[in-house]
Amino acid sequence: MRISAIKVYGLFNHFNHTLEFNLNERVAIMIGPNGYGKTMLLRMINALFNGQLQTLSRLPFSEFRVFFDDATAFYVNRIGDDTATSTAESAETTLDIAYASDGEVVDRFRPVADPRQDESRYRLISDIEDYIPDVVQSGPMQWRRIGSRDELDLSEVLTRYAEYLPSEIRMLEASLAGPDWFEGIRQSIPVRFIDTERLTRFSLYDADDVRYRRHYSSRVRSSPERTVRRYSDQLADRVRSIVTEYANLSQSLDRSFPSRLVEELTSPAPSIEDLARRLEEVDIRRSEIIESGLLRQEQEAISLPEIHSMDDSKLGVLAVYAQDAFDKLGVFDELYERVKAFTRIANTRFLNKRVTVTRDGLRVYSSDGSDLNVEMLSSGEQHQLVLLYDLLFDTKRDSLVMIDEPELSLHVAWQRDMLTDLQEMADLSQFSVLLATHSPQIIGDRLDLTIELSGADRG
Repeated sequence: MRISAIKVYGLFNHFNHTLEFNLNERVAIMIGPNGYGKTMLLRMINALFNGQLQTLSRLPFSEFRVFFDDATAFYVNRIGDDTATSTAESAETTLDIAYASDGEVVDRFRPVADPRQDESRYRLISDIEDYIPDVVQSGPMQWRRIGSRDELDLSEVLTRYAEYLPSEIRMLEASLAGPDWFEGIRQSIPVRFIDTERLTRFSLYDADDVRYRRHYSSRVRSSPERTVRRYSDQLADRVRSIVTEYANLSQSLDRSFPSRLVEELTSPAPSIEDLARRLEEVDIRRSEIIESGLLRQEQEAISLPEIHSMDDSKLGVLAVYAQDAFDKLGVFDELYERVKAFTRIANTRFLNKRVTVTRDGLRVYSSDGSDLNVEMLSSGEQHQLVLLYDLLFDTKRDSLVMIDEPELSLHVAWQRDMLTDLQEMADLSQFSVLLATHSPQIIGDRLDLTIELSGADRG
């Protein structure tokens, strides 16, 4: 399922906008003057599909409609006092969300606005900032990220910081869930919002360790961490994990090698030509993976004998070896393709620097071979690496990725190449992209991909 169109009415009490998507393209570019609501539309889409309904209720619109390619739709309306049936209802809910098929409303619900009504929930909600050092509670159901203007509702806090919260607080998310039709549709379209604040994150801790709760109850806060460093560490974890998987599979195949060899020797031997081609493919694949940084050279320095004078039994042994080698190297396939795209794009952008991936994460070398700290790269270089990592390693298949001002800190030459890079990465990872930009360099000659917020639909 994909989004085919979006309509919003009464944005900022002033604009009505329509976005129609070409489903034959993976990239759409939203353009328009400052103040027309490009970033606000991205926030609305993000809030709806990530279940941040309290955040959505605070955004300035009157009606918001999302249409899908199967003729279904979400209709989101703000509820005013004139539509509420009682004072209590008006206080408890601010949105009405309907599910429509072929233009007819099939079902609807009104999300709970304030789960604090239960005393036990209230206690859990008030404990949240004890576990998360980079947020402070700024309202009854609202938190603010320290060092930024980002305001988060309960759903967004539970989603963004789930791994740092104990299970009893994470369970609050279930109380905010909508009906099955709503949860099913929004989860079938993973939405990722890459906002303009990309270069800094806060370093957090393991919430399962109760010592941290006592430590942070005094509101001691952690220091900010450069995103490029965080992503480098995450990439190192990915590489080490896949190397461990490779080692485990190798051990398993080595243990079963004798029995599989006996079975293979009862089958016809492969031709010398087929086996030679297979062994060459293994050697090329291994070399590619070593060159990418995912395997070390000394691990796989293997010399094979001349095969053209071998008898059938020896050819059978080598056939089993070749198949095992291919199976072992196969665990790297998905990560290898992403690492290859990551380093290729980065290295065509950077001047006098070379980016590589190792088990220690990202490594950057200057033209004289000296090792550079990734945190010392320019803001444009860090933006490039952060965006590449987000798109290649942290985006689910079939996602809608929304990027606000992708041109930030990027040289115009880099901006000109961005659309080609985005299309390559979208094809590789099978996601769609919605950009909000002011950059004519990014658009280039692809005006057919643009959706203009012109103000023509002003109400």
